[in-house]
Amino acid sequence: MENLVKDSNFVLLDELKQNTLEEIYDKVITLNQSGKMSKDDLDTITGALVTLNQVFLKQEKANFIVRQATLADVDSLMEMIEYWAKQGQNLPRKRNDIIRGIQTFAVCVKDEQVVGCACLYVYDSGLAEIRSLGVSPVIQRQGQGRAIVNYLLKRASKMFIQRVFVLTRSPEFFSKVGFQKTVIEALPEKILKDCENCPKRAECDEVAYIYNMKDHQ
Repeated sequence: MENLVKDSNFVLLDELKQNTLEEIYDKVITLNQSGKMSKDDLDTITGALVTLNQVFLKQEKANFIVRQATLADVDSLMEMIEYWAKQGQNLPRKRNDIIRGIQTFAVCVKDEQVVGCACLYVYDSGLAEIRSLGVSPVIQRQGQGRAIVNYLLKRASKMFIQRVFVLTRSPEFFSKVGFQKTVIEALPEKILKDCENCPKRAECDEVAYIYNMKDHQ
């Protein structure tokens, strides 16, 4: 397109900078209709504009990052965890527990706001659990949950952890990211730590899923 705009028959590059993609498209259509642009050039520019639009849309949907949580994120973590605990999706967490375990948390950030979180809890046996996974209800289904899980799986891999599990009420999501269904009895560490004292133990509606690193190497 840069070569095209150098031609005296076309709009100058400085003018293009002030226009939206739709406005540029309207200009090239006008040039083609007036006989100042060939059909081949029109097709080339139209294809380029379509590609640009797809890239911009992709960036708008994925303009978030996943990073290690810091103490500056504690208030946001508390808010996120409390929200999903009230929905019955996660266990509540005390503020001092979050502070002490801040190094285990990852956060998803968009426009400088925490929009998702989870932590990777490692048991003495080397088994790990993804806990407190939650994404802002305002912007769900845009890939944040998957990005957080993948971030923690990579962290687990770097720690040479071989198995990562979750207890979830969203089995379809974890199936899509590579987890396999298992039974809680196969996770004695979890039973001893949380399940024994859980008020819902007799009528637990969570499903156990596990991710075996060796299956994804």
